[in-house]
Amino acid sequence: MGSRYQQVTTLHIIIFLQIIHLVTGQYKIIPPDKPVTGIIGKGVTLPCQLKVKIIPERLSVQWMFSGNSKRIDVATYDGKNTYNPVYEDETYWGRTNFFQSEFNKGNVSLHLKNVTLSDKGKYTCSVFFENWYDEVVVDLNVAAKGDESSIFLDGHVGQSIGLTCKSQGWFPAPEVVWLDSKGQTRKEEVTTQRIKTSSGIFDVVSSMNLEPGSDKEVSCRVVNNLLNAMSESRVLISDVFFPSTSPWMTAFLVILFLNIAVFAATGYKLNRIADSRNHLELLKAELDFWEAHSHTVPITVKSDCRVLELHLPGVPGVESNTSEPAGTNTPCTVPVLVGKEGFAAGKHYWEVEVGQEQDWVLGVVREKGRQEGMRPGEDYWALHRSQGQIFCSTGDHKIEKQQMSYSVIGVLLDLDRERVKFYEAEQIRIIVRMPLRLGTEPAEKFYPFLSKTEGTGTPRIHPVSIPVPLETL
Repeated sequence: MGSRYQQVTTLHIIIFLQIIHLVTGQYKIIPPDKPVTGIIGKGVTLPCQLKVKIIPERLSVQWMFSGNSKRIDVATYDGKNTYNPVYEDETYWGRTNFFQSEFNKGNVSLHLKNVTLSDKGKYTCSVFFENWYDEVVVDLNVAAKGDESSIFLDGHVGQSIGLTCKSQGWFPAPEVVWLDSKGQTRKEEVTTQRIKTSSGIFDVVSSMNLEPGSDKEVSCRVVNNLLNAMSESRVLISDVFFPSTSPWMTAFLVILFLNIAVFAATGYKLNRIADSRNHLELLKAELDFWEAHSHTVPITVKSDCRVLELHLPGVPGVESNTSEPAGTNTPCTVPVLVGKEGFAAGKHYWEVEVGQEQDWVLGVVREKGRQEGMRPGEDYWALHRSQGQIFCSTGDHKIEKQQMSYSVIGVLLDLDRERVKFYEAEQIRIIVRMPLRLGTEPAEKFYPFLSKTEGTGTPRIHPVSIPVPLETL
């Protein structure tokens, strides 16, 4: 009896190991072959590729950060084809995206925006599916290429001329090399300081003395070995700058340096004026956004789709009986989700998360009654994206390309001033403003709406904390 029990148990163990072997053979995460380097202030992709023929529907993905003696849950995918980030603090708030359109190819990589120094560390990509689990670790290094280097004349040091090279904004601390006209390292003694700023990046100041009779062509090269990037400046020093027996040399140098000082002071003053104007414009734009944000209202859309007739070129979800492309004056039927509550007066602000979708429509629709038709061109005010380009419904105005990287759109319905404003909520800047055409009928109301597309890419209302209203100055 005991022998038979042992045989059955052994058989079960063998079958279980074979199942584990089969599952393990079907799924595998391909580890990255080298660390990833992110540029400070820019975006970076943390690779995680799942090697599998068919992606299971109940697949779950989790990204964790570990570094600086802390561990943070960066982002997760819950296996229900929904993007579900989870944050323990605000370190990664609004800075991560999955490539959901490539999940069917096994690409569960994570895109991290606006890289900072504190992002450096190890990121663990964990993938779960029923009885199978695997993970890989991605090392993220951060780096920054500083501004252009500049060489300054410091004056005479005995019979020599003092030269100083300066550059700002490097990480990690760069190397500084002084070169001659042939690109060879100079033999003069060099003193280099690498100054760490409060933000953690480095400024460099390097000095040398150019001797009479030496190669007069001088180059200062600042090198970031991690990025394999450099910044180089070059000057040619004339013999007249070196001390001589001429009685006019001292006067010449004094006049020369006085002129340099005057030009430098004038340039500095002009730059300060320009910077002040730019700062004022940015401050006004930020105040305008936060004033709009203070009118945040909760928005809920109806679950059933409505079909609106809009005059928008290349709108997603267009229903047409012709094979020709839709023109700007051709009405198109677009499936949309309309808000449950309409507004007849006051200011109202809400946000819509569009992510990285290429085609969407959102805005405000006016209705005089829930059963009446609409007049195209007068009853909606919309911002829409089609084939990678942003348009607004007023005159089919196209937004500039450099402003197309939107993921969260803010909408301000200002019935007091008869206008609608669209904001890029993450960068706190206005995209476009449109005038409203108010009617005279007391029953008319304005409703939020956003496009409804197939699959998981439908834009959705972005949750916004309702603030204490600001008073307009």
